[in-house]
Amino acid sequence: MKKTLLSLISASILFAFSPVSNAKIIVGGAVGKTFSQRMETQELQKIEVKDGTHFNLSIEKSIPNAKYGMFYSNMSTHLKNEKDKKLDFNYLLFQSAIDVPLGQDLSGYFGAQIGVNNIKPNWSESDTYFATGLYGGVEYHLSKAMRVSFETRWLTTIVDNNSKTTCEVENKEEDDNCLWHFDGDLLNQFQTSIGFSYRF
Repeated sequence: MKKTLLSLISASILFAFSPVSNAKIIVGGAVGKTFSQRMETQELQKIEVKDGTHFNLSIEKSIPNAKYGMFYSNMSTHLKNEKDKKLDFNYLLFQSAIDVPLGQDLSGYFGAQIGVNNIKPNWSESDTYFATGLYGGVEYHLSKAMRVSFETRWLTTIVDNNSKTTCEVENKEEDDNCLWHFDGDLLNQFQTSIGFSYRF
Protein backbone atom coordinates (compact mmCIF):
# COMPACT_ATOMS: atom_id res chain seq x y z
CA MET A 1 0.00 0.00 0.00
CA LYS A 2 2.86 2.37 0.81
CA LYS A 3 4.32 1.92 -2.69
CA THR A 4 0.92 2.75 -4.18
CA LEU A 5 0.63 5.89 -2.07
CA LEU A 6 4.16 7.00 -2.96
CA SER A 7 3.34 6.49 -6.64
CA LEU A 8 0.16 8.55 -6.17
CA ILE A 9 2.08 11.41 -4.57
CA SER A 10 4.78 11.35 -7.29
CA ALA A 11 2.20 11.34 -10.07
CA SER A 12 0.28 14.13 -8.35
CA ILE A 13 3.36 16.32 -8.14
CA LEU A 14 4.12 15.84 -11.85
CA PHE A 15 0.48 16.52 -12.75
CA ALA A 16 0.23 19.55 -10.50
CA PHE A 17 3.14 21.30 -12.13
CA SER A 18 2.64 20.29 -15.75
CA PRO A 19 2.27 23.22 -18.19
CA VAL A 20 -1.23 24.70 -18.42
CA SER A 21 -2.11 27.71 -20.53
CA ASN A 22 -2.69 30.91 -18.50
CA ALA A 23 -1.96 29.08 -15.23
CA LYS A 24 -0.47 30.92 -12.27
CA ILE A 25 1.55 29.51 -9.38
CA ILE A 26 0.03 30.05 -5.92
CA VAL A 27 2.23 29.83 -2.83
CA GLY A 28 0.32 29.92 0.44
CA GLY A 29 0.76 29.53 4.17
CA ALA A 30 -1.68 29.33 7.08
CA VAL A 31 -1.81 28.91 10.83
CA GLY A 32 -4.69 27.81 13.00
CA LYS A 33 -6.19 25.31 15.41
CA THR A 34 -6.71 21.56 14.91
CA PHE A 35 -9.50 19.76 16.77
CA SER A 36 -9.23 15.96 17.07
CA GLN A 37 -11.94 13.39 17.80
CA ARG A 38 -11.44 10.57 20.30
CA MET A 39 -10.36 7.10 19.14
CA GLU A 40 -10.48 3.68 20.78
CA THR A 41 -7.68 1.10 20.59
CA GLN A 42 -8.19 -2.63 20.09
CA GLU A 43 -7.64 -2.96 23.84
CA LEU A 44 -10.60 -0.59 24.43
CA GLN A 45 -8.40 2.25 25.66
CA LYS A 46 -9.68 5.75 24.94
CA ILE A 47 -7.20 7.89 23.00
CA GLU A 48 -7.84 11.63 23.13
CA VAL A 49 -5.45 13.91 21.26
CA LYS A 50 -5.13 17.42 22.69
CA ASP A 51 -6.22 20.16 20.29
CA GLY A 52 -3.18 22.00 18.98
CA THR A 53 -1.77 24.65 16.65
CA HIS A 54 -0.97 23.66 13.06
CA PHE A 55 1.07 25.24 10.27
CA ASN A 56 0.08 24.69 6.63
CA LEU A 57 1.92 25.23 3.35
CA SER A 58 0.60 24.83 -0.19
CA ILE A 59 1.91 25.14 -3.74
CA GLU A 60 -0.78 25.15 -6.40
CA LYS A 61 -1.61 26.10 -9.96
CA SER A 62 -4.51 28.41 -10.69
CA ILE A 63 -6.58 27.74 -13.79
CA PRO A 64 -9.90 29.38 -14.77
CA ASN A 65 -12.36 28.85 -11.89
CA ALA A 66 -10.18 26.23 -10.16
CA LYS A 67 -6.82 25.42 -8.58
CA TYR A 68 -4.86 22.26 -7.77
CA GLY A 69 -1.56 21.28 -6.19
CA MET A 70 0.18 20.00 -3.06
CA PHE A 71 -0.67 20.67 0.59
CA TYR A 72 1.45 20.06 3.71
CA SER A 73 0.31 20.40 7.32
CA ASN A 74 2.21 19.91 10.59
CA MET A 75 0.94 19.75 14.16
CA SER A 76 2.80 18.79 17.34
CA THR A 77 0.69 17.90 20.38
CA HIS A 78 0.23 15.28 23.09
CA LEU A 79 -2.43 13.02 24.56
CA LYS A 80 -4.92 14.72 26.86
CA ASN A 81 -3.91 14.41 30.54
CA GLU A 82 -0.59 12.78 29.48
CA LYS A 83 1.84 15.52 28.48
CA ASP A 84 4.73 13.04 28.23
CA LYS A 85 2.92 11.17 25.40
CA LYS A 86 3.73 13.43 22.44
CA LEU A 87 2.53 13.17 18.83
CA ASP A 88 3.57 14.76 15.55
CA PHE A 89 1.16 14.82 12.59
CA ASN A 90 2.45 15.49 9.07
CA TYR A 91 -0.07 15.53 6.22
CA LEU A 92 1.05 15.52 2.59
CA LEU A 93 -1.94 15.71 0.25
CA PHE A 94 -2.83 16.43 -3.36
CA GLN A 95 -5.76 18.85 -3.44
CA SER A 96 -8.08 20.41 -5.98
CA ALA A 97 -10.74 23.09 -5.52
CA ILE A 98 -13.21 25.14 -7.51
CA ASP A 99 -13.28 28.94 -7.12
CA VAL A 100 -16.55 30.84 -6.73
CA PRO A 101 -16.72 34.66 -7.10
CA LEU A 102 -18.57 36.25 -4.15
CA GLY A 103 -17.99 39.95 -4.79
CA GLN A 104 -15.59 42.49 -6.23
CA ASP A 105 -12.72 41.58 -3.91
CA LEU A 106 -14.09 38.40 -2.36
CA SER A 107 -14.14 34.78 -3.54
CA GLY A 108 -14.84 31.37 -2.08
CA TYR A 109 -13.50 27.90 -2.78
CA PHE A 110 -14.40 24.28 -2.03
CA GLY A 111 -12.33 21.18 -2.70
CA ALA A 112 -11.13 17.70 -1.81
CA GLN A 113 -7.74 16.21 -1.02
CA ILE A 114 -6.07 12.80 -0.89
CA GLY A 115 -2.66 11.56 0.27
CA VAL A 116 -0.90 10.42 3.44
CA ASN A 117 -0.52 11.33 7.12
CA ASN A 118 2.73 10.45 8.89
CA ILE A 119 2.10 10.11 12.64
CA LYS A 120 5.04 9.97 15.07
CA PRO A 121 4.32 9.05 18.70
CA ASN A 122 7.32 9.50 21.01
CA TRP A 123 6.63 6.10 22.59
CA SER A 124 6.41 4.07 19.36
CA GLU A 125 7.64 3.97 15.76
CA SER A 126 6.27 6.48 13.28
CA ASP A 127 3.98 5.20 10.55
CA THR A 128 2.33 6.56 7.41
CA TYR A 129 -1.39 6.15 6.80
CA PHE A 130 -3.88 6.87 4.02
CA ALA A 131 -5.62 10.23 4.49
CA THR A 132 -8.29 12.23 2.71
CA GLY A 133 -10.56 15.18 3.38
CA LEU A 134 -12.65 18.14 2.28
CA TYR A 135 -11.97 21.87 2.66
CA GLY A 136 -13.44 25.26 1.91
CA GLY A 137 -12.94 28.91 2.65
CA VAL A 138 -13.22 32.53 1.63
CA GLU A 139 -10.50 34.84 0.31
CA TYR A 140 -10.20 38.61 0.40
CA HIS A 141 -8.20 40.02 -2.53
CA LEU A 142 -5.68 42.57 -1.28
CA SER A 143 -4.40 42.89 -4.86
CA LYS A 144 -4.26 40.76 -8.00
CA ALA A 145 -1.40 38.79 -6.46
CA MET A 146 -2.04 38.82 -2.70
CA ARG A 147 -4.96 37.30 -0.80
CA VAL A 148 -5.85 36.60 2.82
CA SER A 149 -8.13 33.69 3.63
CA PHE A 150 -10.16 32.00 6.31
CA GLU A 151 -10.72 28.29 5.79
CA THR A 152 -11.88 25.09 7.45
CA ARG A 153 -10.76 21.53 6.71
CA TRP A 154 -11.99 18.08 7.60
CA LEU A 155 -9.16 15.53 7.53
CA THR A 156 -9.59 11.81 8.16
CA THR A 157 -6.86 9.19 8.52
CA ILE A 158 -7.27 5.40 8.48
CA VAL A 159 -5.06 4.35 11.41
CA ASP A 160 -4.06 0.71 11.01
CA ASN A 161 -0.82 -0.47 12.62
CA ASN A 162 -2.03 -3.88 13.78
CA SER A 163 0.92 -5.55 12.05
CA LYS A 164 3.58 -3.41 13.78
CA THR A 165 2.64 -3.63 17.44
CA THR A 166 1.62 -6.48 19.71
CA CYS A 167 -0.19 -6.06 23.00
CA GLU A 168 0.22 -9.50 24.53
CA VAL A 169 1.04 -8.35 28.06
CA GLU A 170 -0.78 -8.96 31.31
CA ASN A 171 -1.39 -5.30 32.12
CA LYS A 172 -2.16 -3.68 28.78
CA GLU A 173 -3.07 -0.33 30.35
CA GLU A 174 0.55 0.16 31.43
CA ASP A 175 2.06 -0.83 28.09
CA ASP A 176 2.85 2.31 26.06
CA ASN A 177 2.76 0.39 22.77
CA CYS A 178 -0.86 -0.52 23.40
CA LEU A 179 -1.73 3.18 23.37
CA TRP A 180 -1.32 3.14 19.59
CA HIS A 181 -2.68 -0.26 18.54
CA PHE A 182 -5.47 0.09 15.98
CA ASP A 183 -7.01 -1.95 13.21
CA GLY A 184 -8.58 0.39 10.68
CA ASP A 185 -9.92 3.03 13.07
CA LEU A 186 -10.60 6.54 11.77
CA LEU A 187 -8.86 9.62 13.13
CA ASN A 188 -11.01 12.65 12.29
CA GLN A 189 -9.49 16.10 12.64
CA PHE A 190 -10.93 19.53 11.90
CA GLN A 191 -8.84 22.61 11.14
CA THR A 192 -9.69 26.29 11.18
CA SER A 193 -7.02 28.56 9.70
CA ILE A 194 -6.12 32.08 8.71
CA GLY A 195 -3.83 32.21 5.70
CA PHE A 196 -2.02 34.33 3.14
CA SER A 197 -1.25 33.48 -0.48
CA TYR A 198 0.71 35.06 -3.32
CA ARG A 199 0.17 34.42 -7.03
CA PHE A 200 3.05 34.64 -9.51
